[in-house]
Amino acid sequence: MRKLYLNLLFTVLASVTTALGQKFATFKPEMVYVEGGTYKMGSIKSDAKAEKDEFDAREVTVSSFEMSKYEVTVYEWSTFVKENKNMKMPPQQRWGLNDDFPITNVTWEDAIWFCNWLSKKNFLDPVYSIKNGQIHCDFDKNGFRLPTEAEWEYAAKGGNKSRHTEYSGHNNLELISWYGKNSGKSPRTVGTKMPNELGIYDMTGNVWEWCWDWYNEYYYNYGENNDPRGPEKGVNRCIRGGSWDTMDAFLRNANRSNVFQRDSNGYYGVRVVKNTKK
Repeated sequence: MRKLYLNLLFTVLASVTTALGQKFATFKPEMVYVEGGTYKMGSIKSDAKAEKDEFDAREVTVSSFEMSKYEVTVYEWSTFVKENKNMKMPPQQRWGLNDDFPITNVTWEDAIWFCNWLSKKNFLDPVYSIKNGQIHCDFDKNGFRLPTEAEWEYAAKGGNKSRHTEYSGHNNLELISWYGKNSGKSPRTVGTKMPNELGIYDMTGNVWEWCWDWYNEYYYNYGENNDPRGPEKGVNRCIRGGSWDTMDAFLRNANRSNVFQRDSNGYYGVRVVKNTKK
């Protein structure tokens, strides 16, 4: 009889331990260390493919950080939604909700709350807070966040390992990108093309990636040169990298685009960064 009670007690304790473990388990994306450095952000005026908001190329210094190796997947996003009753999965696109596809149809604001959830999940300090109805970012905290435009472009260009290619990692789009000519009109499984010099996948194509910065066409004319974080205010937020539907010229590392922060569609996705201890 005593043995039976002990077995029952062990079973109950095991169940409780498993439940607590699932509740408090970490859920960390694979991160790549990006050593800081100085690079030419933007495009030179003689570049016939460049848009005017890329002018004029300027030297920018970026501190070291970590960037997720892959775009946030449907599986990762569904885990976030399951643990947040006020969140819902985005409407299913015609290509379905495949776990290993990048999440799409999420807003900039959705991405912000995902970052805060991911920080708490890993016992880190959330970066974002609301003050006077506005979302603020504390760049000194150690949690997950969206990249700044400067961080994004620096990583896309290969950081200190850059081979100075037009796209992220190579000049041949077929090798490194799911885009308008080869995607079959849908996003594709993350990490199935070649990575760039830093070992980061899909920075060209697959889905546009939200950045922290407000968009300003003329920001390069007056922005900071050390760890720029974008204008203090604006109307739209920056997105980078192009998508499964984008064609060549708009897939270049320096290309900029912008969208209202509450907009969403099948082209927009998420990649996260965080400060590094190194």
